[in-house]
Amino acid sequence: MQFPVNSSLSHTIFRLGTWYGLYRLIIAVSLNIILVLTDAQIDNSLQQPALYSYTLLGYSLLSLLQLLCFKFIATQATRQLILFFVVDIICLSLLTFSVGEPNLQLSLLYVIAIFTSAILLSARMSLLITLLAVIAVIYQRFVGSLFDYNNLNTIGNSALLAFLFFVVHGIGQIAVQRFKLLEALTFHQSIELYQLQNINRYILEQIEEGYLVLDENYDIVLSNPAACSLLGIPPQFASEKYPLAKWHADLFEILKFDNLKEGDRFIFESRLSAYSINIKVQHLLVPQQALTLLILQDAQQINQQAQQLKLAALGQLSASIAHEIRNPLAAIVQANELLKDSDAEQQNTLRNMIGKQTKRIDSIVQDTLGLARSERTYPIQIELNDFIKTLLDEDLSDVKHAIQLKSSDLSLKLLFDEKQLRQVLINLVRNALRHNAPDSPYVLINIHSQTNKIYIDVIDYGEGVSKRDISQLFKPFFSTEINGTGLGLYLSHSFCEANHAKLTYVEQKQGACFRIECPIIY
Repeated sequence: MQFPVNSSLSHTIFRLGTWYGLYRLIIAVSLNIILVLTDAQIDNSLQQPALYSYTLLGYSLLSLLQLLCFKFIATQATRQLILFFVVDIICLSLLTFSVGEPNLQLSLLYVIAIFTSAILLSARMSLLITLLAVIAVIYQRFVGSLFDYNNLNTIGNSALLAFLFFVVHGIGQIAVQRFKLLEALTFHQSIELYQLQNINRYILEQIEEGYLVLDENYDIVLSNPAACSLLGIPPQFASEKYPLAKWHADLFEILKFDNLKEGDRFIFESRLSAYSINIKVQHLLVPQQALTLLILQDAQQINQQAQQLKLAALGQLSASIAHEIRNPLAAIVQANELLKDSDAEQQNTLRNMIGKQTKRIDSIVQDTLGLARSERTYPIQIELNDFIKTLLDEDLSDVKHAIQLKSSDLSLKLLFDEKQLRQVLINLVRNALRHNAPDSPYVLINIHSQTNKIYIDVIDYGEGVSKRDISQLFKPFFSTEINGTGLGLYLSHSFCEANHAKLTYVEQKQGACFRIECPIIY
């Protein structure tokens, strides 16, 4: 039986076999040295001194020869291992015979040989080696001492030693089975890991964004082809660990000395490429390793995409404005045509209709202009106690009686543009009053907090929002009212996003709830 040296398991066995061959040589040489240093004393304790000396010398030479053959001649490796153990058993048996009885030192060498055979050989061959050792130990004492009652103690020791051989063989087989199980598990895990690596590599190769992973020494750990192209790094460095400082000293200095934080962005002009690169910094939390992820994008491409989005948004806005104005304009044209042939009462009705539609067009224009102005946001620290009181007394004084305030703690503080928060709440409250149930005396403003978040809920008890309309709530010019412009909720949603807050719709059993969510300021 042969095993391929190039496989993982056979490589391990080959390496262990080499170490065992070296161990045999060391043991044999050591015993020879001990024999030379204590020659006179050993002669008195040995029954066969000459056999002992010649056996040690032969064992040393055979160990050296077998080690060289196993190391440099890889063919028939399994047979060479079998010869290892056969020679061991024979030589140890001769040494035991020379001593006269089994002793602790030689018995330990037996045990090591049997246990190693269980690991390096098949179960069948290991059992044969164990039986050979048992026969060698028992036979040399049992046959010669069967009828000698003075040697019953020696026979008992030999039998106990033989039993120990079988125990060691069994333990070795258990160890081999566990090793094979772990080897199989490791093999399957390595296959899965290899497949995941291939998937990750394929994903990274297809992504247009550049990804660059650096370690704590600012060495490139991982990069994809897009990052190599943007930075001008040769593609072979995509899978190699390479110092960033050797390729981009400027980028290295920015990362090392500018103390960049999580989420920071900056523009980098590469000297090795024609790209202007937008770089975002992220810190990866990896056990026992500090890694930095750089997300690289072509700044020109980002600008083009932003421009395309602006044009698309402008087109959508223009279409929405045209659609919203067309209906009241059509009503005005129709009323104007009917005005000539109408009596005085009908003329008044038509004039009122024209006035209402004109106001509606003006409202659409004003809201659109307010949207287009998009004033800058100036967040400040707001104390809800004073803010809500001022809001109710000044901005909502006409409907104050129809508003119920519920708060767990009005001393809470948040970071928001005061003017924009005021506009958002006015829009939400008046919207809730318009949709509130006729028999409901009030709408509710519920202020509460949880896990470092402030929640401001504006709740009415009307019919609520239908499920098909929920996804359209915060889009411009969407309205369920005939006279509504559909910009109130859109502007409120935009104001909240500009202040790092969220405006969401929360479904209820009765009525509607619009929730403002933002961080608490301590």
